[in-house]
Amino acid sequence: MPLFNPYLRAFFRSTLPAQCTPVQDHILLVPTTDILTNTRDRESGSLYSDLAGLDEFLGSHVLRVPSGGSTSPMVGSRENRGKARQYTTFNGRTVVVKDSWIYSNKGFRSLNQAQLLNDALFYPDTSEPQQWLIYYISKPLTGSLELVPTVPALLKNQTDTEPPVARTSAPRKKDIKSFNELLMLFPMIARQMQPGLEKLFQEFETSFQKFKPLPPPPPSPPSVASSRSSKNSVHSSRNGDVYKQAADESEIRRSLESAIMSAVDLFQRVDQSQLNLLATSTDLTGPAVDRLIERYIAEQLHDSILFPRVCATRSIEDGELEQKILDMESVDLIQVGIPLLDHQANKSLVERLNRGIKSFENIGNSKSPQAMVQHLLETAQTLTRMEASDTQNQEEITSSSNPEKSTAVAMNADMLVSLLLIVVIRAKVPNLHACLSYMRNFMFSQDVEQGEIGYVLSTLEAVLFHIAQDHALSAASRSNENLWRSVRQGDLESVKRLLEPGIQSAEASRSGADSAANSEEASSESNDEAGEHEEGSGNERSRSLSPYPTVEVHRPAPLLPNQQFVENFRKETSDRAAEARGRSVASLATTVDDSPVSSLRRLSRTLTSQSQNADLFSAEKLCKTRNAQGESILMMAVQERSAHVLKYLLSTPLFDTEFFVEDTNNEGTTLLSSAVQAESTDILALLLPQVLSLPEETQRKYFQKADSAGRTIAHYLFHTPDLIGRLGRWLPWKHQDKNGQTPLFALCRSYDHARYKEMVQVAIKNAQYAQQDGCKLHLDEHVDAKGNTLLHIAGDPAVLRTLLRCDSEVNATNSRGFTALMVASKYGRVEMVRTMFGDPRVDLFAKEVRGLTAVELAKDDDVRNRIDDLVLFQNPPMPDGRVTAVVRSFFVEDATIRVVVKSGAPSGDSTFMITTCRRSLADFQFLAEWLAYENPGSWLPTIPVLRSPYQIPSKPSRSVLRDIQLRLDCFLKTLLAHSTFSTHELLWEFFLVPEIQQDLMIERSKKKAEARMEKVREEYQPVEDTRDVEVFVSHAKDSVRSINFACRSVTRRANAVRTTLFDFSDAFKICGKHISSLSFLHDTPHLASFHKFSEILIPNESNPYISFLEDFRNLQSSLDGVMTALDRPRQVINQMSRLQKQVDKHINSLRRSDRWPLGLLDDTRAKIHQEAADNVAKSKEQYLTLSSELRYTQTVAAGELSSFHELHAKQARRAVRELAQRQLITERAKLEGMRRAIRTISARGGGAVASAPTPPLRAAPSSGVD
Repeated sequence: MPLFNPYLRAFFRSTLPAQCTPVQDHILLVPTTDILTNTRDRESGSLYSDLAGLDEFLGSHVLRVPSGGSTSPMVGSRENRGKARQYTTFNGRTVVVKDSWIYSNKGFRSLNQAQLLNDALFYPDTSEPQQWLIYYISKPLTGSLELVPTVPALLKNQTDTEPPVARTSAPRKKDIKSFNELLMLFPMIARQMQPGLEKLFQEFETSFQKFKPLPPPPPSPPSVASSRSSKNSVHSSRNGDVYKQAADESEIRRSLESAIMSAVDLFQRVDQSQLNLLATSTDLTGPAVDRLIERYIAEQLHDSILFPRVCATRSIEDGELEQKILDMESVDLIQVGIPLLDHQANKSLVERLNRGIKSFENIGNSKSPQAMVQHLLETAQTLTRMEASDTQNQEEITSSSNPEKSTAVAMNADMLVSLLLIVVIRAKVPNLHACLSYMRNFMFSQDVEQGEIGYVLSTLEAVLFHIAQDHALSAASRSNENLWRSVRQGDLESVKRLLEPGIQSAEASRSGADSAANSEEASSESNDEAGEHEEGSGNERSRSLSPYPTVEVHRPAPLLPNQQFVENFRKETSDRAAEARGRSVASLATTVDDSPVSSLRRLSRTLTSQSQNADLFSAEKLCKTRNAQGESILMMAVQERSAHVLKYLLSTPLFDTEFFVEDTNNEGTTLLSSAVQAESTDILALLLPQVLSLPEETQRKYFQKADSAGRTIAHYLFHTPDLIGRLGRWLPWKHQDKNGQTPLFALCRSYDHARYKEMVQVAIKNAQYAQQDGCKLHLDEHVDAKGNTLLHIAGDPAVLRTLLRCDSEVNATNSRGFTALMVASKYGRVEMVRTMFGDPRVDLFAKEVRGLTAVELAKDDDVRNRIDDLVLFQNPPMPDGRVTAVVRSFFVEDATIRVVVKSGAPSGDSTFMITTCRRSLADFQFLAEWLAYENPGSWLPTIPVLRSPYQIPSKPSRSVLRDIQLRLDCFLKTLLAHSTFSTHELLWEFFLVPEIQQDLMIERSKKKAEARMEKVREEYQPVEDTRDVEVFVSHAKDSVRSINFACRSVTRRANAVRTTLFDFSDAFKICGKHISSLSFLHDTPHLASFHKFSEILIPNESNPYISFLEDFRNLQSSLDGVMTALDRPRQVINQMSRLQKQVDKHINSLRRSDRWPLGLLDDTRAKIHQEAADNVAKSKEQYLTLSSELRYTQTVAAGELSSFHELHAKQARRAVRELAQRQLITERAKLEGMRRAIRTISARGGGAVASAPTPPLRAAPSSGVD
């Protein structure tokens, strides 16, 4: 099956793999599949998926890394890792690698850089697969990358035959918001204007040196202070000097206007070419530039000269105003003429008011009059505009014709003044008179007396005038403060004294309800008639629509003349009054009058008459007042845990059931939620009977009420865990707060709670019951905004075990790529890690974005060591119960690697004695060398480690490191199961002794080898006929060769399945990306379900096929070792043949020496004869030794071959059995994931899944809390 990645598919189809020899000296730089399939070369316009098949592209992404350079000492040391390193590509080009980035260098047409993402080992689908190291990179190194936008799939209308219109893209013009930004974008204009602007600012400052600011005025009566003029001179002696007359507003205004005109002249004298460039590259016009210059000059002079001088002229009025505001800080909404509204309207009003206060506070931080006006307009628009968050009925807003716009509120002028009055009192912005004068008198390019700006300025002036003249609101504020203080202090007598008259009147009104209803009806009729004939009736006008039209000023537009506008309105008064209630536009609702002055007088007179109403001090209004935080006296009693005060208040007729249910503060906290947070049993004993006596639907809505953080009462039940079992089945367990946390999530995060385990387990049972589907708890419904599940945050092993038994995705990752196992390891929760190790679904080797596993993320070495112990016991034990394995590998600063070898022996009572050793790759090679030296006839598994992980020192390969660990672990386990080496002293010393002494081990091995040779000569008969041995070896090789072929075939097929799984996952991701472009699937449960299903298909690091492949590669290394051992008899036979030839040669030489004549060179002949005889004897002795060695080798090979067949069958059966078991677990997990994906459609898409009706709560005894 072809590979899905275009580069890998083209590379292994080409001739380059055969030319890259040896393979371990080459690295493939592979762009990700998503990049290759969704990008193109900007120069050629060709897709990179097509360019990946070119030889130039293929060769440019193959690095040559000679083995000598990668394995040289200290090449990957800590000092060299941060340095840039140059590499050569297959086609002769060069690249530079520094840190995690690779840069194209010589030979490339364009300079590109790409990030090294992660590395992997790849085995191609061939009969003799070789190991290739792949580094995935973020983009190709050749060409100029350009993203190809995904063409959205559209359902084409069959009747629409018009050809598509080609769109021409015009150059985008610059959007300039300020003159300072203009100077930055056009440096030539800034260079020409800079000297003139500096001179202008200097002259402006010099012109005010003759003036001095007003000194702080002495305290004086309000009447005297109000009669003073800002132009009067104030004298004060200080060291004999007399202050000169301070500059008045007219002088400051003239100076500022002169400075602005000078700046405009400077701009007009700029080079014409620069002005033309400005005109062509922006949408600015002459008036727009004048406004920018005016604001720029005001901003530059605001803090140093301009605003302080204006404040000095208004210091007396501002001081009195601030004192008045302090006296009124406890005034409530209902005491400033705002009528009582229902809960939803009142909640919307309070939220708009809070946003308006925040917007109005920005006036004090503004740096120009234009900014002040802007914030004032935002405040007015905020007060008259309803956002989507202001109402619980979100469907009505989203189903409107334009859901992005806000909803305008029909509001008369009196209502706006009342709201602005509260904003001014609670915002406490200083120098408001100076700010008003600043906005009204120091803006020149805009008419501040007309239109929207003129209206809001007049409204603000009316509010300030009313604050200065009114005294009733100060008295009402004091009354409120007295009541609130009494409630907070628990002074029941004071509370009774303030509320008793109202209680008596309420009881009297209740007894005459019928007569009161009739009188109220008659009063309303008379009020309607009076409203038609009497224009000055302020109270009635504040409760009805304004007799003037509402003007939509979302975008400033020229106003109609007042007379014509009023005449047009009077013809449509009734129609527009009806439409104002349901209109959905984003506008500021204002009222137009004949002039701002008359509006000021009428509004201030109306508000004054309202505030002076004696009804302000009635008990009915006092008990409904709220402080700035929106807290009623009931809420205050709950927060202060004043049970006796709360009991008295609830017993009075002043608070009906509707008020009790809808009573929330500005943060949306209900009374019961506040009592839960206060952890007051007495308060809960008073409130719970009230809540439990409500109707079923009201109960359900009450428990679903959320505060400003999105939290319901269920989110705070860790304060009172006894309520979980009592109310748990009716609580909204799926409700998420602004952080995406459900109530169960909040309970699981209460780690230090004394009753944590009990509390969370009870909550889990109730949350499962609340699902009403009879299934396990769905943990995917309890995921926060950062992707954390309940498994990530569980703080107790018993709780974690309960959660693991639920419907959960145990390997789910959060936004940082951490699984629950990684989080537990990172924070040192060893018991949690131990619990997760007991679940076979948990991926123990999952990697986060940097390629680190859970054990590498451990908090410290102690935690890491304990996790290594858990990894050890994941391995099967030997027959004697001992468990030995290579549990971890890590990089060392000297550019080498180390592996942790652990061995645990049972010591009784289910305990183990564990020994830990750290070994290097050279240590394992030393072990293999001397084991073979002592037992040359035995087979040894090979250690096929040909590649160093430090081939790219700045980013060492973790895949190679992991592969080395697995190979060494397989080597060690094979030796422990070997019939010869399983009890070898050298092997046991290797993993039991922390520090091995190689010199002593070598000396001991040499002595053992000598003893073995002596034993072979004494005990084994020499082989007389080697043909029997050759037949045996040939037959043994044939049997092993057939096993080897079958093993390679299975490995190849398993590798193909593994590769297909990864390719299928990538293909599903890309498919999901294109399916997401379907407009009718946006924000639908079907698309969310599809993405969930695509996540299920991603194979993890503990995939069954990966483990199966490692088992068969281990078997392959054993087979290679057996084949190497079976070659030894042939080598011995060859040595014997060579010795036999030498014996024959020496015998012939001996025979030739016998032919010499007697007496001729007798000494020489005797010497040669003796040497030939010695050589013959020596060669025969060696021949006999080799014959005995051959017999020994044949005997060992025959004995080990039979044990190897048993070991091979045992390992193969275990590998197949584990594959089946792990695959069964994986498929079950996929099935659960598919059910979760389908449930997403059923739950969110209105499927057949229906919830059972929730039973109503019953009233509980009021004696206390369970």
